Amino acid sequence: MTERAPRIIAFAGSLRADSYNKKLAQNAAAGARAAGAEVRFIDLKDYPVPVYDADIFDATAADPHALFDQGGKVGGPHSKPMPGGLLRLKAHFRWADGWIIATPMHSGTYPGAFHNLMDWLTRMAPGERPMDNFTSKVVGVVSAVFAGSGSLAIVDVKRLLTTLGCFVVPGAEPVAITTTEEMFDDNGMLRDEAARRGVESTGRRVVRLAQKIGLTGHDG
Repeated sequence: MTERAPRIIAFAGSLRADSYNKKLAQNAAAGARAAGAEVRFIDLKDYPVPVYDADIFDATAADPHALFDQGGKVGGPHSKPMPGGLLRLKAHFRWADGWIIATPMHSGTYPGAFHNLMDWLTRMAPGERPMDNFTSKVVGVVSAVFAGSGSLAIVDVKRLLTTLGCFVVPGAEPVAITTTEEMFDDNGMLRDEAARRGVESTGRRVVRLAQKIGLTGHDG
C-alpha cells in the first residue's frame, strides 16, 4: 500500500466574485500543493444554500444531538431533503482531510455566509455520523482585511472550529487590503513576498499536520 496525498479544500468566506479573500485562499492553496497535497478550490457562490431554517428540511432526522448517545448514523432519506447545493458541498467536506479558509471581517467577526455554512454542516445528510464534517479536520485560517481592522475574524473562526472538533494550525497574520492591482499579480499571487510566504506557509502547515496525525490514509 502507498500513502495517498493529503486532500485539502480551500475556500473563502466571501461570496463576492472579485473577493480579495478568494485570491488569498488560492495563495494558501499554492502552499498546500507545494507540500504535496491534492487541493480543490471551492467557490461558495457555486453552491447556493438558503439561510439556515429548520423548517425547510427534516430537522429532526438531521439533529446531531439526538444521535450522540446512540452513536448512530442518520437513517434514510429525509422527509424534507437538504438543499442540493449543500449536499454537493458536503461531498467536498467529506473528501477532505483538511481545509484552508480565507475569511473577511464583517462587523467585527466572520461573515454571515460562512456562519450559515457552518450551521448547515452541523446538520447531517443520510449516512453521516454526528460532526463528521468537522471532527479531526485540520484547518488553516488566513484573512485579508482593510488596514486597522485587525485579526478578530481569524480569532473567531479558530474558536468556532476548535469547538466543533477541528485541529486548527497556529499563526497567520491578516494581510492588509490595498487594491487588487497592488496586491496581486496577473496570476493572482500576492506581490508582497513576505505576505505571500506567510500565507503559503499556512497551507503547508495544514498538510504537514494532516500527515503527522495520520489523517491521509492509504491507497492500495
